[in-house]
Amino acid sequence: MINSNNLLEIDELARKSALDVSRSYIVQAPAGSGKTELLIQRYLALLSTVKSPEEIIAITFTKKAAAEIKLRVINALQQYKFKDKPFEEHSLKTYKLAGLALKRSAKFKWNLINNPNRMRIQTIDALNVSIANFSPLSSFRNYSHVALDAELKNLYKSAALSTLDWISEKNEYQIATSDILLHVDNNTKLYTDYLIQMLETRDQWLSFIGSGQFSTNEILKIRKIFEKNLKEAVTYHLRKSLEQLNAGPYKDLIDLLSYAGSNILKEDIENKTISNLSGIKSFPLPDSNYLQLWKGIAEILLTKKGEFRKTVNKRQGFPTGNKKNKEEMLAILEKMATDNLLGKLLYGITSLPPTKYTNEQWKILSSLFRLLPLAVFELNRLFDEKNVTDYIDIAINSSKTLGEAENPTDVALLLDYQIKHLLIDEMQDTSISQYQILEKITTGWENNDGRTLFFVGDPMQSIYRFRNAEVGQFLLIQKYGFSNIELETLLLRRNFRSGENLVNWFNKIFPNVFPSIDDPAKGAVSYEKSIPIEKHKGQGICKVHAIFGENKTIEAKKGCDLIKKILNENSDDQLAVLVRSRTQLPRLLNELRSSNISYKAIEIDKLTDLPEIIELLSLTRAAVHQGDRLAWLGLLRAPWIGLNWKDLHSLVFNERSKTIWELLQDKNKINSLSLEGQEAIKRTIKHLQLLVLPRRIEGLRDLVEKVWFLLGGPAILKDKYAVENVYRYFDVLSSQEYAGTLFDIGEFESILDLEKVSSNDASRLQIMTMHRSKGLQFDHVLLFGLGRKSSKNKKQVLSWFDLPSQEKIEKKIISPVGSRDDENNDPIHNFIEITKNEKDYNEQARLLYVACTRAKKSLHIMGNTGVYKNKTQIQIRPARSDSLLRLLWPSIKDEFEIQYNNSEFSDDAFNQTEWLNPILKRFEHPWSIPTTKNLKKIETKNEPNIEKENKYYWVGDNTRIAGILIHRWFQILVEKKYSSIEDLIEEKIPLLTKRWLDEINIQYLDINLIINRVLNAVKSILNDEKGQWILTGEGYSELSLNGIINKEFESIIIDRVKIDEKGTHWIIDYKTSTHDGSNLSEFIETECERYRSQLNKYTSIYSQWSGKEVKCALYFPLLKKFVEVET
Repeated sequence: MINSNNLLEIDELARKSALDVSRSYIVQAPAGSGKTELLIQRYLALLSTVKSPEEIIAITFTKKAAAEIKLRVINALQQYKFKDKPFEEHSLKTYKLAGLALKRSAKFKWNLINNPNRMRIQTIDALNVSIANFSPLSSFRNYSHVALDAELKNLYKSAALSTLDWISEKNEYQIATSDILLHVDNNTKLYTDYLIQMLETRDQWLSFIGSGQFSTNEILKIRKIFEKNLKEAVTYHLRKSLEQLNAGPYKDLIDLLSYAGSNILKEDIENKTISNLSGIKSFPLPDSNYLQLWKGIAEILLTKKGEFRKTVNKRQGFPTGNKKNKEEMLAILEKMATDNLLGKLLYGITSLPPTKYTNEQWKILSSLFRLLPLAVFELNRLFDEKNVTDYIDIAINSSKTLGEAENPTDVALLLDYQIKHLLIDEMQDTSISQYQILEKITTGWENNDGRTLFFVGDPMQSIYRFRNAEVGQFLLIQKYGFSNIELETLLLRRNFRSGENLVNWFNKIFPNVFPSIDDPAKGAVSYEKSIPIEKHKGQGICKVHAIFGENKTIEAKKGCDLIKKILNENSDDQLAVLVRSRTQLPRLLNELRSSNISYKAIEIDKLTDLPEIIELLSLTRAAVHQGDRLAWLGLLRAPWIGLNWKDLHSLVFNERSKTIWELLQDKNKINSLSLEGQEAIKRTIKHLQLLVLPRRIEGLRDLVEKVWFLLGGPAILKDKYAVENVYRYFDVLSSQEYAGTLFDIGEFESILDLEKVSSNDASRLQIMTMHRSKGLQFDHVLLFGLGRKSSKNKKQVLSWFDLPSQEKIEKKIISPVGSRDDENNDPIHNFIEITKNEKDYNEQARLLYVACTRAKKSLHIMGNTGVYKNKTQIQIRPARSDSLLRLLWPSIKDEFEIQYNNSEFSDDAFNQTEWLNPILKRFEHPWSIPTTKNLKKIETKNEPNIEKENKYYWVGDNTRIAGILIHRWFQILVEKKYSSIEDLIEEKIPLLTKRWLDEINIQYLDINLIINRVLNAVKSILNDEKGQWILTGEGYSELSLNGIINKEFESIIIDRVKIDEKGTHWIIDYKTSTHDGSNLSEFIETECERYRSQLNKYTSIYSQWSGKEVKCALYFPLLKKFVEVET
């Protein structure tokens, strides 16, 4: 048995070996073991040996981590420079290594402290960008402009929808699209959702699908590869099962299995899986050809639930006649009952699939292999149109730029020449595609050639499978090395973070939570013990706080009370509340707000969960659709109007056919309201009217913001963060509106859900997810909501998992999702789902370990379990099977029982449904905009306001309305809110322009004349080189500003601010007039003179706002004339 002294010796030897820069290592560093400092020490040691710092690359996975490592290296160098010698042993080692690095820096004149950018400490994404920029594609793909989540969501959706256009073509893409659409029962939403999910994970499958253009022979070859992978997966599982059987005292089982098979044949019982065992002389070979024999063994030994049988009967081949054989079988089953691993393996056999695809399965797969690259093609087209990208695209092109391991490109050879030492932090979280890039960078490296690898990670903290990180790869690297380099495994043991009692608790609990042995194929990692440091002796405590019943409000109140208690008792300490998912937090956050407990939350609140946004969303929905009754009722219920339930009921009673706005015009209905309700409607009706008036020359964001102000929206904002949240909402609305409306309010709400809000309070209380807590530490940790379930993963049209392999060949088990009426009967799909669930289960154990090991002084576990009445007794249920609490349940159920015996229960504990009666909030007094200080006066040039009569100027109503609409369409062109130019000109402009004109409802307008004028203006600016220059690049469109001109408050809207390549800011005013006469120059000169004073005003206000000097111009799209105007 390994004791603490042995572990300490192992730890000290590992830390010493890690600084031998001539050798390559993979370091397993458990939580709190100081792995970052060890990596820094290795980096400093390398600096003292290389010819230039660029020969070393240190890679981590977040910008924050990269910045922290670089800062700590710089601090170490500065500490040595100023002779600030530390006392701690580990810090002293860093100090000495920094001294050696500085001597090397001085010798070669690196000047590292003043030139830190020479140290290549970066994220994997930054490395990919630098490699991708060598690609020919980089000349027209902007790798520096990575689209944000909301924009990406729109691009993925547009790309998915664009694939439907291929249905009208006559080629293989039309067949593929039709096949998949038929496969999902012609449900276009499901089809689109599936493709969006696949585009979000395309780095995981594009490498084995490729371009999608396959010949018949190529498709057959691919089929053989995937069927070979299936066979390998089945064989691997059978081999593990055979090893476990042979390791146990089960040799007598063979004769009993043969006996059972013979009896099934003799009794003529229809069960071929067991009858096939008749006459066997040994356990079957671990080969897919013997799969049915293995399934027969599993059926004899296990129940349908996967538990070892307690008895056997004639259905398993043991009739009542032969007691001896039956007793021998029961004795073996009794021994097996404690062999959990064997039970899991045998149960896994029952779901092993056939190793051949059916023709129907392969038809769908073949269609997917053609359709998915088409979706990627459409996405890349959109990326080029929008001049954006995403990190997946960057990684894919980085990999292409490096070529293949057998045929590296010049870029790969260049990197191979430049890089001598590669350090990777958090290696266990590296995705398979990232592994492949690292392998390409190290192609050609050999053992003892002067180049080294140094990988640091902890498989027990591998929690990013959703990013395609497979912990099995880490385990295989430990065993087989990386690329061509053999790696020695070093295991750190000391925990510098947590108190002794906490470390001992981890060592007691987690061996029972983690699998007993490592298994790369299942993502199974066994637990490795840590030892506390002497400084933390006797410190640390773990407490369990049991919640009984399903009532989330009770749980939130108790959570809030516990938080208060911890903060009050530890006045100088930090507390972190960690949850599995954000969905477990809304009630707790409400309790904290109600109790005035400030907290710092990192991307926890969804924008749509905040009270100030909920009201705004109702206002937006009401503006978009007059018939949205729920939105209008929500608007009337909001604090700025505040109708009570009785008034709302009176308003809508027996009036299903009318809109709420129509009911607000009904005097009888209004008179039926309470006096407070009548007064509220009377006060706000004029503001609500703005939502239904024709307004197509005004943007939706501008309208919603204006009505929100008029109703008194700012009065509900409690702090600066609420103000920031509101304007973040307005920004999202502005980015999603199209031509003054929203095409799909549901899609808009989905995009809003992607917006996560952080609060930046300097608070001792921090709240975050367990995933986000990784790499951090806190004095006290509360794990909240452990008894709750988490959301299920979404199904994808293509399901797969990776077979970890030491070979440089990507191996996947893959299957299409079956048709909706048959998906649960597809054995390959079911096998994939079961395997993924097993991997997820193992990862949940690691997530729990990460969360627990953040604690330095105390760990608090709070979770609920159900209760039920059994006659006269109240009993508690075990922890839910889909919760994190169930992983701890065997160790903490006794504590739950103790707390249960000391508890009193109310009926709320049994209440599965919580009815919340919303509180009516209403302004006590009508809100008005507060008075503000006078705005700073802006001085303007003393220039007369020239308004000469223009003999060429005439504007009729048709021309004026057309001009307004042209401005609107130019804004859409600048903001690129369209899928394609062809679609815009042929469909969108005629259709939407006509709709706007119909809504304006001016009888004498010539609609066709206006539409043609708008189309001509749009075509003209798009076909004009100067027009294209105006529309593209940085700047602003329809920019609204305020200022003081000659002691008067002025509001302006600048058509376009264009920031050119030299950084010059151009104010451009569109002029949609035409000129049919001969003297065009005189006409333009007159126009310039006419608008000079207006441009002078724009210049003054914009310069004060931006601090930039500007140039001004008029642009005449219908004349294709761009004229600079001096101001």
